[in-house]
Amino acid sequence: MSKVLIAVFLSTLLLAACGVPETIAATSTSESNQTPVIEVTVTPEPPVEVVISTEGMKDPYGVAVNSLGHIYVSDAGSKRVLVFDADGSLLAKWDKQGSGEGEFNTLGFGGLAIDANDQVFVVDNANFRVQKFDKDGNFLAQWGSEGTGDGQFVRAIGIAVDVDGNVYVTDDGNPFVQKFDNNGKFLMKFGGEGEGNGRFKHATGIAVDLQGNMYVADYETKFVQKFAPDGTFLISWTMSADVSIKGTPEGIAVDADGNIYVTDYDLGRVQVFDAEGNFLWALDNKLILDSLFKRPTAIAFGNGKMYVVNQSGDNISVVEFP
Repeated sequence: MSKVLIAVFLSTLLLAACGVPETIAATSTSESNQTPVIEVTVTPEPPVEVVISTEGMKDPYGVAVNSLGHIYVSDAGSKRVLVFDADGSLLAKWDKQGSGEGEFNTLGFGGLAIDANDQVFVVDNANFRVQKFDKDGNFLAQWGSEGTGDGQFVRAIGIAVDVDGNVYVTDDGNPFVQKFDNNGKFLMKFGGEGEGNGRFKHATGIAVDLQGNMYVADYETKFVQKFAPDGTFLISWTMSADVSIKGTPEGIAVDADGNIYVTDYDLGRVQVFDAEGNFLWALDNKLILDSLFKRPTAIAFGNGKMYVVNQSGDNISVVEFP
């Protein structure tokens, strides 16, 4: 078992919001070089951040937490899945490479998701498929092939599971979100090429709330879009209006209160919105160029914490709120 490296340090919050308690105040100014400077007063104390990493981790992308508190990471650059316990100790590596059952051949990105039965769904995009495993890594099923038809993939990237166990997959080479049942039966798709409402150019992260509404990040158009359970477009919004810079959404997660957490891949932030797209607050350092997160991708909740993948940092940030 590889030795897991865990570094603990105090992080700095940016909590800029409309309607937050008066104990949290934030203002935004600019230096002469136009670098955003955020002056923040935060109470209570900032969270403690723990960075989880292990030998050989390269370009991680997806993260999910099961009912036992185990943390699953899609270590896409190394073509494997890593499993950690709640303390960040490495438990297992699913690292067989190839195109057979239970083997991986990723394109250096791609997510994973876990259902209510602790079954793990992994995007295996260079093999143009999704694979399904039990919690211990035993292969259960697979589906997909190369192409743009129903049930096919070009560059599958994001994945989510709803409360009924249905599986949703985004594809940055095929501008549709596809929905499957728990065993991979194609159910529907929505989207299409374009920049307008309900269209995609480079869909990445996806999340589903308890009501079945879907939230999709588009890396290229820089919009987050919300869809009804039947795929009908509802609303859209952009990132980082609080610092007057158009951010780049990548990963999405929904918390227990229905708030939407979105990573900003380029600015290294996590921003939080309500279900109608209204900005609530953001998690970041005071200087955007000294970002708290390094090319953040997926987000997951578990063990009373928030897990954020740092793709360029080759680690996982674990944020504990006061």
